Amino acid sequence: MDSFVSEVLSVGVPKLVVLSASHYDSTPLTGISEDLVDYLLKVNLAAPLYIAIKLGTVMNGGLIAFLADMVAVEDRCVYVGLRPSLPYVASRRGLTAIVKYLARELAPRVRVVGIAIGWVDNPRASSRLRQRALSSIPTGSFVEPEEVCRLIQVAIELPNLNGVFLELSGGL
Repeated sequence: MDSFVSEVLSVGVPKLVVLSASHYDSTPLTGISEDLVDYLLKVNLAAPLYIAIKLGTVMNGGLIAFLADMVAVEDRCVYVGLRPSLPYVASRRGLTAIVKYLARELAPRVRVVGIAIGWVDNPRASSRLRQRALSSIPTGSFVEPEEVCRLIQVAIELPNLNGVFLELSGGL
């Protein structure tokens, strides 16, 4: 990860960092291994945390945004048809604590927010899953990538938006 951070800094100190690392897993409780726990915590939690620390401590102004799914902010399974594994849930819920902690530590130079995203249409998913997902969304529509970009822009523009997880989910 040091080489990644060095590569980023070689072109200058960023004003916006968007972290979106994630590997989904649905292994049942009885099938969870130590290797799986280590892997999911490293990819979903440790890597974005390390990058945020390294970049956040050298940034002088700007925003760090953690993109996550709704599992990061909900205790229940919010996605119809999916059952995330316990290590996956733990790795995503940990982002909430990271956002709060870093927001306090890096302020006022850098702000930190999380954005929890609901269902985004995936044409590769089965038509049955896509239909079930769509019917579970109160607004009746998938989150569009452009909406995520607009929400990041709003976060950039609001100087007192810090230490929170915003939801963009259609009401899940």
